[in-house]
Amino acid sequence: MQNLRVSKKYYLRTFGCQMNIADSERFASIIEKTGYRVTENVNEADLIILNSCSVRQKAEDRVIGQGNKIKELKAKNSELKAVLTGCMARRSWRGVAKTGSPIQMTQESREAQLKKQMPWLDLVIETKDFAKLPLKLGLTTEPALDQPEFYLSFHPKISNNFQVYVPISVGCDHFCTFCIVPFARGGEVCRSATSIITEVETLVSQGYKDVTLLGQTVNRWINPKFDAEIKQGMIANTKIPGLNEKLLENKNENNPRDFLQLLQRLDQIPGDWWITFVSSHPNYMSRQLISFLATSRHFRPYLHFALQSGSDEILKRMNRRYTVAEFSAKVQQFRKTIPSVSISTDIIVGFPGETETQFLETAKTMRQLEFDMAFISEFSARKGTAAGLLKDDVTGEEKARRKNYLNDKILTETALKNNQKMLGTEQKVLVIKQQINKNQTSSFRYLGKTANAKDIIFISKKNLKPGDYVQINITKCTPWALSGELSSF
Repeated sequence: MQNLRVSKKYYLRTFGCQMNIADSERFASIIEKTGYRVTENVNEADLIILNSCSVRQKAEDRVIGQGNKIKELKAKNSELKAVLTGCMARRSWRGVAKTGSPIQMTQESREAQLKKQMPWLDLVIETKDFAKLPLKLGLTTEPALDQPEFYLSFHPKISNNFQVYVPISVGCDHFCTFCIVPFARGGEVCRSATSIITEVETLVSQGYKDVTLLGQTVNRWINPKFDAEIKQGMIANTKIPGLNEKLLENKNENNPRDFLQLLQRLDQIPGDWWITFVSSHPNYMSRQLISFLATSRHFRPYLHFALQSGSDEILKRMNRRYTVAEFSAKVQQFRKTIPSVSISTDIIVGFPGETETQFLETAKTMRQLEFDMAFISEFSARKGTAAGLLKDDVTGEEKARRKNYLNDKILTETALKNNQKMLGTEQKVLVIKQQINKNQTSSFRYLGKTANAKDIIFISKKNLKPGDYVQINITKCTPWALSGELSSF
């Protein structure tokens, strides 16, 4: 690629989830190849890139709210360019007709719609097309490849030197009725096994300690070479027979077929490092996958497992394609097989038509499953989704009440109960950062993470650095954090 070098600065702001963070690290790599230098001060920027989130209206409002500042900066710098990428940049491509069938918008109508809403934008570019940005800005004379996976081939500019996100798939084909992702990210595209294995091997060799595999339905990863053979015509929101059920015969095989085999191959990478993954779908969490994780040398005993509702009727209307009993059985199997596992979940309250009885079924399920953490959100209708066509008939006040009840009356109790089980134990902890220690001048206060993803505060007279592993004796806990004493380093 022939680049036209520049000496300007770019400001990149990321909204949303871990996938957007990982994308931004690749965006930074792409734009810096043109000669732009990063700045943390938006006032210095010649190029502003907004990597947007579309999961809820509030997330979009935060992006739209940048307009006044950008207009102010453009008045001072006539050459300033503002670029929108991420989920908002694509989510208007398709809508849903009254029949429930998706309808397609043109690129021109999508961009026109977004620029009408945000007239201060200069460019709108999809995540998968971000590698084309230098060409659109006149910073290169060669086009980028027109392939969904192309931008993932860029080595990311990682924000720290011990934790890293590795996307293994992008997009989603499931069309849960509340979810904007299939419209914002497009259909599911899985990365090649070779590219994933090579990236993780490289990161571990460079000293990264905490690797998180990312995918909207991460445990549905299928090697593109075997895609048609494994799916055999099965659509994405059905269970796929045989998926994640057979281990590799050769653990060093570089051509794993599915997520179970990919994890098995990655587990052979030597070194003292952790691996985890988000987000998992219950339909692809097989008994064999759970059993393998119990024996893995590198798996962190932490699982993010989205329930969404404890009502079978609501789950059906959400198009989740599992029952509460099926979900609960997977959680119980995890806890039986990996006793130290901590499990977090997602819950939506106030889904259209959710009755008090159905809400109480969710409360009952949460209490029974004793989650370590739950990310509880009030239903937010997303234009273009099937649920966006339904009457949003649960009031805002009622949604808030339900959310607060689940947080305050159930999650607080189960999180504390789980943390109390760790009192008196010794845990391997990854140092995250040093904090100000107001009460001591001869020691340091640190924030760390246990293997099962618990925040922990501890004091040490030794000067530790982020990325160090230490052994900590757990002495105290709250529902949301542990504290302890340094045992060894």
